[in-house]
Amino acid sequence: MPIVTSRSDEIRRLLKDLNDPRRREGAVVRLRSLGNRVVPHALDELGGLDPEARRALIEVLERVPTADARALRRRLDRTGPDATESRQTHGGRARPRLSSDREVSNAESMALEEFQRLPPPRRSESAAVSRNRGEAHLVLARLGSRLARRDLLHGLATLEANRARLYCEAAGLIGDLEFLAPLSRLAPHVKEASPAIAAIAKRENITIRSRLLRDLDASVRAAVAQSLL
Repeated sequence: MPIVTSRSDEIRRLLKDLNDPRRREGAVVRLRSLGNRVVPHALDELGGLDPEARRALIEVLERVPTADARALRRRLDRTGPDATESRQTHGGRARPRLSSDREVSNAESMALEEFQRLPPPRRSESAAVSRNRGEAHLVLARLGSRLARRDLLHGLATLEANRARLYCEAAGLIGDLEFLAPLSRLAPHVKEASPAIAAIAKRENITIRSRLLRDLDASVRAAVAQSLL
């Protein structure tokens, strides 16, 4: 029986093909057809993409109408190595290209500015407000920033389940033990909560047999155990 390449392997191969000018166009067409399934793999492969490949990935993501794709597209626009290649003029001269550390700092600042424009999380807020704040949290989390940790924790504890998907994804990236309780509340209703719990448990070295798991509240312990299984 022939070996069938998994979809994940195919996506990773196509992302690498974006670096090859001869294969790029075909890879873009195929990646577009795969839609939002590309996003998590693209996050893993960003470090290996050259500027032209990143521009091609932005072109792919423009056809994916999801919050995850929009957040990744903004990250590519703000922090990618080609983010400052466009010739922004100041005083008739092109601005110098920024270093990657400076670009990451700018992306972090822009996400934090989004929080300043929004009220604190509350149950009665509109879906648009929750989405904008959640996307800002996801940008920060994908940069590895914990500057909005307290706001993220408050959002998970406050928002209804139908507003919390992006918050759960962000918590999976930067959350700690304190996030397990609000995530366990959401786990029965938000599919992204269980992977977030599992990611935190892995970072905190929690296993089914660990003493730390036994020390958690019963409802949290059950959610963590289910996620680990």
